[in-house]
Amino acid sequence: MRKFHVDALYALLLAIALLTAWLRIAHADDTALSTSGRLDLTRMANLSGGLQSRPASSALFQWGGSLATGPALGWPGGLIEFSIEGVRSDGNLPARTGAIQMPSNAWAPNFLRVYQLTYHQQLGAAAVRVGIMDITQYFEVSDLSSLLQNSSFGLMPTLTANLNAPTFPNPGLGAMAEYRFNPDSLARAGVWQGNPPALAGALHQGALWIGEVERDWTAPNQSSPQSDLKLGVWHDSESDPMIGPTTSGGYLVGETRWATGTQQWGAFILAGTSPGQVNLVTQFVAAGFIVTGPFVSRPQDQFSLGVSRVNLHAPAPETVLEAVYSWQLTPALALQPDVQRFWHPGGTNPSAVVAGLRVHLAF
Repeated sequence: MRKFHVDALYALLLAIALLTAWLRIAHADDTALSTSGRLDLTRMANLSGGLQSRPASSALFQWGGSLATGPALGWPGGLIEFSIEGVRSDGNLPARTGAIQMPSNAWAPNFLRVYQLTYHQQLGAAAVRVGIMDITQYFEVSDLSSLLQNSSFGLMPTLTANLNAPTFPNPGLGAMAEYRFNPDSLARAGVWQGNPPALAGALHQGALWIGEVERDWTAPNQSSPQSDLKLGVWHDSESDPMIGPTTSGGYLVGETRWATGTQQWGAFILAGTSPGQVNLVTQFVAAGFIVTGPFVSRPQDQFSLGVSRVNLHAPAPETVLEAVYSWQLTPALALQPDVQRFWHPGGTNPSAVVAGLRVHLAF
């Protein structure tokens, strides 16, 4: 019942914000409001090994957008961001392999909720944002690993496996600030509630603090960075030991991009550490690449390969190798077959091969 009331509050706040803005949008610049959405239909199964051979599937829906408060409300430098997200799942995917690095980043127990409702204010070289949001939208982000479907290429397992992090499927109430020192250097810091997604008592049940610095390198005659490096630290303190232990960690994200003829390439490296004895995952490292236009006849297709490894308080580390191809049927529709090979899932379970297919629709 509490979850129902909280979700209803989220929806009410979003409705008020949108209704207020809409009264002004009718007479505002058409660029004030922008929206987008996606639908991911995923089905995966063990081909060999693991714990269970039965398949699991999920349908993930997301729709949202942003409203610039300058043209819409006469408040310069402001941005209201909002989204609604839901998952309908069939089968217990974590139980299929026993892996810490879950094969699908779109699988979760069934939910439907307001996923983001934030206000962002630009203040010269600085900016602040407050509201309900997913930490992976702003911290520990690697754009070049986003095609890979294993969850470890999204938010690092040193966070997701060791604490109740404010990320998929449970965003949390948070606040963050960012300052850009020059076009190539910036720093950001934030704090999130320690018990997402419930809002009741959110400020009295611990907090996740996180800070990150980023350095970009932009080649001459280029408008966007070709390489970037991010270094971050985090500390999670819980007032209730039933929620989780107090722990800390750090991470690194590195990316680089280049072109070869008509092909666009990118490579990434991810690394994280959280060495406390209370943690399930103590170290994490991953690397991979992505190529757009792997064939001359398919300039919009993409292929990505990645490998990741976690050290556990277990007899063996867990390693996963993943390959995914995105076949772009139309600008909005893609088929994405995916294969993953697991060694020692969970540190003790039989090695496994998992295959799946995702249908991705953007709108």
